[in-house]
Amino acid sequence: MSFNTSAYRGMYNRMLGPLAQPIEALYNDQGTWVSYQLTGHVSRYRESDLVAGGSIQLGDLRILVLWEDLQALGIPRLGLKDRFNVEGRSYSIVHWDDNTRTVGADKVAVEIAVRGAGSAVLASVLVLRITGDGDQRITGDGDRRAVREAV
Repeated sequence: MSFNTSAYRGMYNRMLGPLAQPIEALYNDQGTWVSYQLTGHVSRYRESDLVAGGSIQLGDLRILVLWEDLQALGIPRLGLKDRFNVEGRSYSIVHWDDNTRTVGADKVAVEIAVRGAGSAVLASVLVLRITGDGDQRITGDGDRRAVREAV
């Protein structure tokens, strides 16, 4: 029995169908937020998922999105400057992994690690807030992100 791309895609479609929930991807296009509505499977990382010295921390979320959904919406590869809104909370991207869930060169799904949980970022207006104690988030690669709040 061989394992092919269509079988793998079918497995993910069956899994993500009932487990997926609405999420919003926000792409920062040179300071303008572009909003994409899609569905994905959202879960928390467990302690056993963590790797010493890795970028994932306890409390981060794992978002799993079908590659075909991203392509259908025209969503580019998202990076650290982009966001996801999940259940009214805003999360910064810590890691975008489009290699793990593939069959050969065929992409099936993307796994995205996100961190945050501030108020949801509105696609059109947002304000930067840095408190007196320097309330900031630091991603795994040392990139400093200030907490963002909806207006």
